[in-house]
Amino acid sequence: MIPQDFLKAIAAERSVSDSEIEVLSHALAGETITTIATCLDIRPEAVRKRLGEVYKKFHIAGAGPGKMAKLQQILVSQYQEHQTQIALEASGEELSLVGGANKERQDWGEAPDVSIFYGRSEQLNTLKEWMIADECRLVAVLGMGGIGKTALAVKFAQQAITEFDYIIWRSLRHGIPLKDLLDNLLHILSLRRTAYALTEVNEKISQLISYFRHHRCLLILDSVETILKSGELAGNYREEYEEYGDFFRRIGEEPHHSCLVLTSLEKPKEISLLEGKTMPVRSLLLKDLRSEEAREIFKAKGLSEEDKWENLIALYRGNPLALKIIATTIRDLFGGQVSEFLKQNTLVFGDISGLLEQQFQRLSPLEQELLYWLALERIPVGLQKLRQNMLLPVSQRELLEAVASLGRRSLIEKDPEKEEAVFSLQPAVIEYVSDKIIEQVCTEIREVFKTKKTEKLVLLRSHALIQNHAETTVKAAQVKYILSPIKDRLRRIFRSESRIQEYLTQIQPLLQGEPPLEVGYAMENVLLLNGPTDV
Repeated sequence: MIPQDFLKAIAAERSVSDSEIEVLSHALAGETITTIATCLDIRPEAVRKRLGEVYKKFHIAGAGPGKMAKLQQILVSQYQEHQTQIALEASGEELSLVGGANKERQDWGEAPDVSIFYGRSEQLNTLKEWMIADECRLVAVLGMGGIGKTALAVKFAQQAITEFDYIIWRSLRHGIPLKDLLDNLLHILSLRRTAYALTEVNEKISQLISYFRHHRCLLILDSVETILKSGELAGNYREEYEEYGDFFRRIGEEPHHSCLVLTSLEKPKEISLLEGKTMPVRSLLLKDLRSEEAREIFKAKGLSEEDKWENLIALYRGNPLALKIIATTIRDLFGGQVSEFLKQNTLVFGDISGLLEQQFQRLSPLEQELLYWLALERIPVGLQKLRQNMLLPVSQRELLEAVASLGRRSLIEKDPEKEEAVFSLQPAVIEYVSDKIIEQVCTEIREVFKTKKTEKLVLLRSHALIQNHAETTVKAAQVKYILSPIKDRLRRIFRSESRIQEYLTQIQPLLQGEPPLEVGYAMENVLLLNGPTDV
């Protein structure tokens, strides 16, 4: 809404009379001709005549309802320019697009300390080229948890201080509403002085973009995935945060001299729609650290056996946070001996497990189903094979969308050496998902035995633990990493082989006579678990 005192001031410059301003105020509030006439106790013809005079004085020609929209656009634009001018006068400084953000114009919010930073020189140079040389308006830094998105964004901002008039860092981890974020940003950019209070989010965005045109600002929003939906394909907003989509779109589309940087596990859909190699909107997908960069972490942690370091880097795909966690564990529990840790044959524990759990819980049901199949397959597989494995039919479109979404989340890997598109999981992700399968299967068996209801069988019904048509090496891996651990877990739960056999045997009659889709892989899996481990 345009504040009344500003409306009167701008109308006076156009020689708009008080009676015309009175009608205009009601019209801008969305009232109809009839409502305005009743409210002011005048004839509808008088309302139309006064509005007609206003349009003439603002040089708005034509006919129809579009004239009021044009007038509103003019008033909002002039109001935004007025707000910007007030801020500039308050600063007592000449506007400049070159200079540097002094300490009063740096607001780092919850930005972490990155005094210890490893590698990423190539990515830093890319960000400098995009944001400084190419003047990109919107940049997304993407990648899986722990890959170093936040640290990279902080390091870039620190190195680019002289290139921007303002540097502002904000975390969306706590789910701040867009209105509150914009209020905070406008408060900072107006040097904590505003003449009129804006009420509409679109007006606030317009005002921010006006500042972005007059100042060279670097705004970084961290943990954008917080405002995106969990349990769906990547990139869609939670209901209460949908306005962020329009905000990102306008920042990317409308001309200005500033840059908004987003860090996220997932790519917001506006980035996908607007980005391009020569466009002012781009995304940087962070992948593993290079070997020499990752080795610096191990040196800092004091690990020995350098000849084993490459094994660790490969197992954790150069994920900086995972490497720091594992290096600390090796130092504290194994005296820095990498070989002793590797003997444990486990990759996922503690904070690493929590990191992967956070991402897994954000997946849609179809994405989770695909991860289960990829973990069971143990080797790279194509889309056709994945589709054939699935118990319930899935369209090609749904499958492609789910695989693409997993790719945007950096949870699957595509084999570049194969002509056919085949996909697999990182070693740590395979182990994590395998553990989920083992835990879920054991839980389902206990629940079915307690309730005698087969609807408790979910994963046992939808996925084959061992595939009869699989290669011998794949079968052996499925036995070693899936079937045997499930049996071991059941032994710990029931403490008796005979009890396990009794429970599994009692499940079989419950499945007999059920429709094929209700049974799925369940009978086959129960028989496997009730038989010898060596399949």
